[in-house]
Amino acid sequence: MSQSLDWKHGYFADTGYTFGYYREMAPCYLAWAALLQGVVVPTRKFRYVDLGCGQGLGLILQAACHPESEFVGVDFMPAHVAHARRLAAAGGITNVRFIEGDFTALQNDPSALADATGTPLEGQTDYVVAHGIASWVSPTVRASLWALAGRLLKPGGLHYTSYNTEPGWLAAKPFQHLVMLRQGQGRTGAQALRSGMDTFAALEAAKSKLYATFTTLKPRLDVAAEQDIAYLTQEYNNRYWEPLRVSDMMAQASAVKLDWVGSATLPEQFGNLLPPEIAKIIDSEADPVLRETVRDLAVVQSFRRDMYVKGSTVAWPTERLRRVSETRVVASHMLPLPQGNDGKMEIVTTLGKVRVNRAACQAILERAGEQGATLAELAQGPGRTEALGSMVQKVTLLIHAGLLYLQHATEANARELNGALAQGICDGAPYKYLAAPRLGEATGVDGLNAMLFAACANDELAGNPTPVLAHVLAHLAQLRQRVQLSLQVDGRDEAGGPVFEAELEKRARSYIENQWPAMKRLQMA
Repeated sequence: MSQSLDWKHGYFADTGYTFGYYREMAPCYLAWAALLQGVVVPTRKFRYVDLGCGQGLGLILQAACHPESEFVGVDFMPAHVAHARRLAAAGGITNVRFIEGDFTALQNDPSALADATGTPLEGQTDYVVAHGIASWVSPTVRASLWALAGRLLKPGGLHYTSYNTEPGWLAAKPFQHLVMLRQGQGRTGAQALRSGMDTFAALEAAKSKLYATFTTLKPRLDVAAEQDIAYLTQEYNNRYWEPLRVSDMMAQASAVKLDWVGSATLPEQFGNLLPPEIAKIIDSEADPVLRETVRDLAVVQSFRRDMYVKGSTVAWPTERLRRVSETRVVASHMLPLPQGNDGKMEIVTTLGKVRVNRAACQAILERAGEQGATLAELAQGPGRTEALGSMVQKVTLLIHAGLLYLQHATEANARELNGALAQGICDGAPYKYLAAPRLGEATGVDGLNAMLFAACANDELAGNPTPVLAHVLAHLAQLRQRVQLSLQVDGRDEAGGPVFEAELEKRARSYIENQWPAMKRLQMA
């Protein structure tokens, strides 16, 4: 075996991973998901390790929201670590450290793992997370991943792991096998993928029985055709790729003293969202292993986000009630409430589309508003009283939909990091998120809003507490010399001319009057 193949362990490392952010990995989000199961984990002054941190963007965003905590990212690809260190330095983030490391080596000797203060992490870590990687690595590396998580966590620490699962991915196995055969012929990862897609498209056109047999295959490949090639090569081009069974993952967790908690995909914690007949079958299984296996079969689960704990720090019933009641939420400043019909609106979940009372959701958002409200305050609103359990489910669904956020009381400010991210976007970087410390996580940003953020921040640095529209437009004009920008106006793409300029001025004014103040409140700027 060559040295190159040896260090990769069969993993596709020819190109880097995407620059993603996954809110289910946010400490505040995980803490809420755990609390719903009666498990308490800290949301301040914690240590957090991301095993397989990729480009490091998500970890840096979290570090900006929690400056009193320590974050460590581990990845075996040098390019990922180099990017992460560079971005952290540019954003002035000092409470995060990135380590180039191999799980199989670190499993037996985790002494190299220390946080930015130099504190060893073995047995001292509150959160260990591993997103997506378990189903992409070899069984040997996967076992090392579990062993390392077990060694790092302190008693009471939480482990989050997400992975492709049966039966939802079974239909894709023939496609992935063909891609690997093509790659074995010496084609690049992207070439092998595209060739595989071409063959499957030809089989569909020839009316092969393949698509009739595997009915979920076409929708998956249709989505793949629109996805980032950097993600697709990581997803399909790994030698040991396989969808995993929750029963096997639970067994590996148990072997390293980790106990099952529940799903970090929030709607999955509410069995009453399933059809009653299906919920009854699932609930008839007392053993968690069998119950989760049957659940995966019932919903044709394709991706799991599971939480385990190393010795549960259980909240007693009264304490749990108090903690839930005192949890504060704040309305999103980004998303409008979806329209509906018959007084109902739909929230998309892994369990299907859930119909909820739109007026009730509107009342929750208005009551929470920009200042936030506790769940107790929401349940005991003016002229109304609602059972706390019912309010918990409504609020949790709205959090899942991105309409509510868990409010995070902090003095952190992400101005420097967000300025670096916005400037990076203007320079062509594929970033799509900014840190929002008051929310304890990140929010999405597109190219125009990144340019507006950079322009407003520049004007503020020039001494204007409130950005001046003329100054912002002048800065945008400079940015547009190197960034191509088009706007949708009345259904048409406009890239210049009077219509474009009028629309740009309109959006810049709205940003200055509405979004920039919201970003100041959220300590984003």
